[in-house]
Amino acid sequence: MQRNALRILAAFVALLTPAAARAIVLDWDGVAWTAGSLSNSYDIDPAKAGNDITVAVTANGGATFQPEVVAPNPMTPARSPSFQGGLATTENTLCLALNLTSNTQSVTVTVSFSPLYTTGVFNVSFSLFDIDFVDGDGSAYQDQLSSIRALSIDGITLIAPTITTSANNSLSGTGINQLVTGNASNSDIGAGSGNGNVTISFGANAIRSFTFTYGSGPAFADPTFQHVGIHDLSFTPVPEINPAWTAGISCFAAAGLLWHRRNRFRRQLPSAG
Repeated sequence: MQRNALRILAAFVALLTPAAARAIVLDWDGVAWTAGSLSNSYDIDPAKAGNDITVAVTANGGATFQPEVVAPNPMTPARSPSFQGGLATTENTLCLALNLTSNTQSVTVTVSFSPLYTTGVFNVSFSLFDIDFVDGDGSAYQDQLSSIRALSIDGITLIAPTITTSANNSLSGTGINQLVTGNASNSDIGAGSGNGNVTISFGANAIRSFTFTYGSGPAFADPTFQHVGIHDLSFTPVPEINPAWTAGISCFAAAGLLWHRRNRFRRQLPSAG
């Protein structure tokens, strides 16, 4: 009897546990970005009303954005087909173009998820295209990514990323102090364009936002024009448990425990005769 009750309880819990949520993708081929604007929000999750994700860009130390080199030369930040990233064809990315007067200048990108995801999101992953190094033909810059970290759902804990680099960039540092630095020239499109890719993910950690900073490394005191493309971003909402389900599970568990205790007490009573 006890074993049967435990099986029933396990089946009841499995029935009330919500199915895993599906991945949501911010696809730059499917959304708009007003050229030169610094923040945009998107409603891309059909299961949630309102905006699900906000992407904001902030200039640091007097950095100014530049127009993109691909016609019609929009002021960045802008959605642009400037990069191929080793894919079969070019795709739109969110392009950031800079011409810094000092390698102490930079821009910070912050991606925030809707507070309606009360238990946060996980499996957050995205790639950046064309993180490289150039010194020649009038160009001198060293792409660098820094301060790459996510904020846990507790609003306090910083979470380190998992970073995958390619042939034309390298990784240094640990935890929330990792740096990605360009070390060789990379093609924006065509053969070898994927050699400047960097993939950043936060795995199974439940987060509410993440940030990273883009600038130029120490190789050049006054970098020339540089640009990067932020490719599509995917995330999965952490499944939420309905409070009514939780109450039902608790009541069922309490009833099962009471039954178990009564049954045990009956077995301990001396038999008649």
